[in-house]
Parts: sequence; structure tokens; C-alpha cells
Amino acid sequence: MTFIYYSCNTILSITTIIGYGVVILKQKISTAEWKVMEVLWEGKELLASEVAQALEDTGWSDRTVRTLLSRLVKKGVAGYRVEGRSYIYYAVISKDECIKKENRDFINKIFNGSVKEFMASLIKNENLTRDEIKELRELLDKKGERDG
Repeated sequence: MTFIYYSCNTILSITTIIGYGVVILKQKISTAEWKVMEVLWEGKELLASEVAQALEDTGWSDRTVRTLLSRLVKKGVAGYRVEGRSYIYYAVISKDECIKKENRDFINKIFNGSVKEFMASLIKNENLTRDEIKELRELLDKKGERDG
């Protein structure tokens, strides 16, 4: 069970402080760019044509996918290396980091930074099964043991 509340149109760009591994997410990526990142996160390193093929159901042309890849590279979220005449693209930042940042932004914006208020709203407003409630309790217990 995963509860991830985020608005796909508000994720990131990245600056890495070399030597410390600190990632600072700054710019936003669009919903379309998020879809491209989903493919990169799954595929490790891919040619633009492979990314386009994976996104075939969107109806986007190869040119559109290449434009999105170019934007992601400019924002620092994706990278590429040249091999012969081919550009091989890869994610620079993990999906977990993106989700973490987006969750934090959502909680800050909607719940004034209160994770407790977010969780209370989620529990009050969602239909949770007994198994989901049990899993949430276990997650909270583990968090309490680790941070407590």
C-alpha cells in the first residue's frame, strides 16, 4: 500500500553539491516530463527512440519526446552520454527523491507543513481496509522506534 499525494506538475530540477551528495530540488517539471522520467527510472539508460517507444500510448511523436528529454536535461533531472551518433539518456535523480520533495511541498502548501494534519485528513477522508490500517500502524510504529 502506498499513499503518495503529489501534483505531477510540480517537481524539480536539481543541483548536486559534489562531495556531499546533497540534492537541492528547485524547478518544476510538467506532467509530460514526469511521464518521461517514469520511463527513465524504469529503463536505466535508454535511447530517445526507446523512450518514445515506451510512451507510444501517449500519441507523442519522437520529436516531442526528444524535446521533453532536452528540457529534462536542461533542468538537470536527466542526463545523457553520446555513443557514436546516439544519445543515451538516464535519470540523474531517483524517483524516491522526487516523491519525497513533492510530498514535502504538498504538505507545506496544503497542511501548513504539518504531517500530522496530512495523516489525519488522509485517515478521515479515505476508505481504508483493515489491512491498510494495520500496515499504517506498523509503519508508524517502526518510525517511532527509529526516531523515538
